[in-house]
This record gives sequence, structure tokens and C-alpha cells, in this order.
Amino acid sequence: MKVIVINGNSRHGSTWNCMKLFIQELSKYKTVEITEFTLPKDMPHFCNGCFSCFYNGENTCPHSLYVNPIVTSLTEADLILITSPVYAMDVSGQLKALLDHLCFMWLSHRPNPKMFNKIGLSITTTAGAGLGHTTKTIKNSFKFWGVKKVFSFKNPVSAMKWSDVSLKKQEAIQKEMAKLARKIVKAAKSIDSLPKPIFRSLMFFLMKGMMKKNTWNPYDRKHWENQGWLSGSKPF
Repeated sequence: MKVIVINGNSRHGSTWNCMKLFIQELSKYKTVEITEFTLPKDMPHFCNGCFSCFYNGENTCPHSLYVNPIVTSLTEADLILITSPVYAMDVSGQLKALLDHLCFMWLSHRPNPKMFNKIGLSITTTAGAGLGHTTKTIKNSFKFWGVKKVFSFKNPVSAMKWSDVSLKKQEAIQKEMAKLARKIVKAAKSIDSLPKPIFRSLMFFLMKGMMKKNTWNPYDRKHWENQGWLSGSKPF
């Protein structure tokens, strides 16, 4: 199984340790090939808001040197694993900056059909509050990329560092990760027969109608034409 791991920060704290526990459990069932990115090292820039990725293609992004390797790994992976601790009730700024750069892949712009049979997993931890909103931010990107099956793990570890997390809680987290790994392996085996996400189908239908009338962004429209989606071809 090919796995891309995107770490929302570079600190080896509770979130990172939970990710490692999950990979450890997943490796008991599958041979795992991991491509790992750590932010901000592997994508240090904020989005400029220049719209070049939308109007001229993602290769014209001023930060494409950093973004393109991540996009390639996303499209090649079977499982997309994105992690973030809670920062100000949301994902880390580094992760948000990356997700901003990837909006050209959304269903509302140029969805990549390679994303449609993938599994997504978010892992979030916090010493306090904000897990729900942080998880939702990551899951929104999964949804708008068209990922087929999405899982999440969130835990209020109530500690500033992993060594302060009680042994009892660490053991409980490992059990949860073992259960999650089993679910993901099962989903991967039956990915072709899993139900199609309702949101994805509705959003695709809506955007197909809009793209037929699209005079504001010829680059996006051309993508839909090249896929055959505007002439009746169905991606899922």
C-alpha cells in the first residue's frame, strides 16, 4: 500500500506519535511504502493569491517546485494521511498554506480522476479544545478533492508533549489505531465497490452544468472537456 504522510508541523509531539502508531499497526496487515512530507520544510510558502494555478495551470504557481512533488505523491498514493495538532482551534498555519495551494484540484476547478478511488485519513490531537473544527478543515479538502472514503482520528491528549500522556491513554490510543488500521485495510480491499460519496456526485453534477457555461476560466473548462465530462463521460 502506498501511503503519503503530510505532517502539519515538524514537532515530534502527540500528533506525530499517533501517526507513527497508526503506521505501525497498518504495517501488520500490509507492506507499506511511505512518502513523507513535513511542513514547513517541504512547503514553506504561503499562497500569494495570484490565481495563476486556476487560470494558467498549476505548473505556473510560483511555488510549484514545492507543490508539484506533493501533488504527484497524492495522485500515486492509495492512502492519504494528513496530520495536524490544533493551532488556534484549527490546523497549523503550515498545513493551511499547503491546502490553499491545492485548491486547483477541487471539484469546483480541475478535479483529478486519480483522486476518486483513494482513502483519506486525518489525525489530530490537542491539549485542549478545537478537534472538531481542525478535523473538518482536513476532511473538507478530502471531500473537494473527490476522495472516496474518509476516516478520522482525533484525541484530546490533555498534554503538551507525548511523554506527558499517561501510559493508560497511550495504550488506549494504540488500540484505537489497531482498530482503525483494520478498517482501512478492509476499505482498501473493497475500494471499487464502496458506495460513491453523495457530496462528490452532487458537486460534480453541479459543476458540470457550470462548466458548460464557463466563459470566466477557459483553463478549467478545457480540463473538463479533455476528460470528456462535458460530452457525457462519467468519472465514477
